[in-house]
Parts: sequence; C-alpha cells; structure tokens
Amino acid sequence: MSVHDVQTTASADGRGGAAPDDEPAAGGAWDPGRFEGLPARDIPVHALSPGPRLRRAGTDAAHVQLLAEATARAELPPLLVQKDGCRVIDGLHRLEAARLRGDASVRVRLLDCTDAEALVLAMQANSAHGLPLSKADRLDGARRVLAAHPDWSDRAIAGVSGLSAKTIAALRPRTEGAADPAGKRIGRDGRKRPVYAGEGRRRAAEYISAHPDAPLRQVARETDVSLGTVHDVKARLRRGVSPERNGRRGPAPRPAVHAAAAPAAGVRKVLPAAAGSTAPSGRGAAPAAAPAARRRNYAEPPPTWAGVADKVAADPTVRYTESGKEFLQWMALHAADPDGWQDLVEAVPAHWLGVIAPIADGISREWGLFAERLRSRQQAV
Repeated sequence: MSVHDVQTTASADGRGGAAPDDEPAAGGAWDPGRFEGLPARDIPVHALSPGPRLRRAGTDAAHVQLLAEATARAELPPLLVQKDGCRVIDGLHRLEAARLRGDASVRVRLLDCTDAEALVLAMQANSAHGLPLSKADRLDGARRVLAAHPDWSDRAIAGVSGLSAKTIAALRPRTEGAADPAGKRIGRDGRKRPVYAGEGRRRAAEYISAHPDAPLRQVARETDVSLGTVHDVKARLRRGVSPERNGRRGPAPRPAVHAAAAPAAGVRKVLPAAAGSTAPSGRGAAPAAAPAARRRNYAEPPPTWAGVADKVAADPTVRYTESGKEFLQWMALHAADPDGWQDLVEAVPAHWLGVIAPIADGISREWGLFAERLRSRQQAV
C-alpha cells in the first residue's frame, strides 16, 4: 500500500488521514500526528520487534533508564506499530523502558503500511518528539528515503530527515537508485514539478507578477523554490532582466575565481557587496569575499523555542517530571517572544534608560551562562 493509499483511507478504516490527491504526498505532508486518533490496544511486550532501525548504535540505554524512572507510576504513551510483523515504527525507547519496568504489555496503535512508509513515518516521528538522531543517522536515513522515493524533491526529503535541501541534493548523485529519470519530482504539497531550475525561476516570476505584495517566504513556499532563488528572481525583475541565469542549471560562477583571473567590471561590481567593504577587487580580496557570501546564503537558521516547544513538551522525560514541567513553564514565560523587546524600547522613559539598560545586560549575561552550561553538559554526554 502506498503512502497515498494509507493517508486516503485513514478516516475509513484507521490506516491514515488525508483526502485523495492527484499525487502521493511527499515528505512534509506525512504527519505521524494523523494516527493519534487510531484505537490503542494492549500487545504483549515479547510480541513486538524493532521496525526501521534509524540508529546505528541502537537504543540509548541512558535514555531508556530515564524514561523508565520518569514514567514509573504513569502509563507510557502508545507506540506506533506496523501491523505486518508487529514492528515498532515509533517508540523503541518506550518499549525498552516497558521491558525495564517489567511490564507484560504495552499500549500500541497498529498501522497497515509498507516498509518504505514505515521508514518515513519513523523519521517524521523522531523529528516531532523523539530522542534526536545523530547527524550520521540522519544522513543514513536520508539515503534510504532517497532510494525508496527518488521522485521526491530535495526539500521534501529534507523535511523528513531534518537535513537541509542542499545536503539532500549533494547526497542524491551518490545514492544508488536515487536518480529520477523522468526529470520531475514531487514536492511537499504533492505536486510534480520539473527538476530544471529554470522552471522554478519562471514559476516564481509568474507568482511575483500576480502577487507583487506577497512575502518572499510565501512565494518560495507556493512555487517550491528556495528563498535565495526568490530573492534573486525578484531582484532581476526589478532590474527588468530575465529571471533565469542565461539558461544555466546551476549557480552562477563564483566571483572569487573570476576576480583572480581578470578584474572585469562586472566582477568588481559584485565583490564589494559580498565582502561588505570598499576594498579594491584584487587577488587578496576575492577569496575572502565568496565564502562569506556563501555562508550567508546557505547557513541554516538557529532553532527557536516556538519551533521546538511542542516537541520538548511531548518528550516523556520532560513531561512526566516535576523539574521538566517547571522548565516548560519557565521557558514559556521567558522565551516565547524573544523579539518582543523591539516593541517596548520606546516605552521606557528617558530617565530610566540608564537603569534598565544595565539590567538588560545582566539578563543577557545570565542567558549566555545558561547556554554555556547546556553546551558543557552536551559535550560531557
């Protein structure tokens, strides 16, 4: 049964949860939360076996111990289990914690799905509430998803694996069976689009022309292109030039390489903006300019509390402990609106500025110390 079939038949017989569409949903459209409404039943612990093995090193013994202690007097959340073979899709650490507690059975939700669908669900579930995978495990999982779904877009697979679309694009040619000869890929919205970059640029240009006031992120989402591409297309349209890069598939040649060969006028025009300085464009300035620009374009944004709060709150090691509940309340109070200060700067009277500013400095130092302590614990673990 395909991912599309599982989603379509959810409300009918408890095996998924989405309306039919022209194409199977890819990547981000497959949400494990869809199956929380499935009936839970008791299954003997000894009848369950591991499903998609996402961790090369297996389950984390320390996390299992913490789970068992944190849920000693509470029922573990139901596991998501593949009906064929009773293989665990989501909840291996909970299963091991149940064994450690001496439980004879655990609550599970059975799902009729294929192995390929189970893999996608397992990775999506881990991103939603599981113990985070290592970078190596995520790369390995991304290769497996690529091999199973070569017609999915890089961004769709990035949404499943927790990696960037650029990383997926780099993995694709090195993954056996990941090439898509049809020249089209299915995006996260289930729509199939050409791989050729010029098609995406034309879609973005058409959308911008039809919706000139649309935010750039909306354009990127609706046309399934990167935010950087939307920036470039909009800048080209403002200059009255073609949105395409002279028919090239890949990125334009790096200014640094050409600056070293010849100080062309076009290159001199690009380098100061990339470098953020007025230094002359010569052999000494060019190499430092291009990497800086590439870091700005491709660096992934830092996580926000709003983006991870639900996942942290769903973690049993936080949810079932008093200190964990206290942490969630404290973060909700102090980290929910980190940019809110921008609306309050003018609210501080002039005669209090010299008092409030040092207090803000002290708070920032405390947050910095908090971050350092967390990093130290992470390194120790």
